[in-house]
Amino acid sequence: MTDRPPEPDRRVLKTKAALRDAMLDLMALRGWDQMTIQEICDRANVGRSTFYVHYQSKDELLSEGLNDLRDMIAAQTAEAGHANVHFLAGLLEHMAQQRDVFRAAIGRRGGQGVARRFRHMVCQLVEIELKRRPHPAAAHPWVARFVAGGVVEAMTWWVDAPEPPPIATMQRELDALAQAALGGSAAGAAIGR
Repeated sequence: MTDRPPEPDRRVLKTKAALRDAMLDLMALRGWDQMTIQEICDRANVGRSTFYVHYQSKDELLSEGLNDLRDMIAAQTAEAGHANVHFLAGLLEHMAQQRDVFRAAIGRRGGQGVARRFRHMVCQLVEIELKRRPHPAAAHPWVARFVAGGVVEAMTWWVDAPEPPPIATMQRELDALAQAALGGSAAGAAIGR
């Protein structure tokens, strides 16, 4: 007999999904700083007390959403076995599908707190990448932050650009830059020394 964790209550999952969807809709419409918990609850058709059963703040709701996104992208890329930087394709595809949300989250209208959390999530994806390789740069925590900072800055530009390059171009060029930073070039290889 195995000790498996209990299945999550479907009602809880449904409520959390409604709150997350409402948060994303409102973020695209109003931006992070302008949206309130009451507006999230109203849009999700959930009582404010129910919100507080699951979350202490809208920041906690956002953090859970970013953690779920990170886990989803990490799981997809673990199965795919890309030769390139694993997470870029999934993250860029998700950003293309949710462009309005990302524009409100990390673009010019985004709040600093949201951008900081997003950068942290991308940094975690880079750290997962470094462990998969295994890569000598994994011993240097600043390398993941360097790569994540560059990826996030490029993505921030992309979501706000009036005529952005195609997502395939972004993926190819960001992958080449990340590969160089992670040891795909002589300069990158020096990091591990």
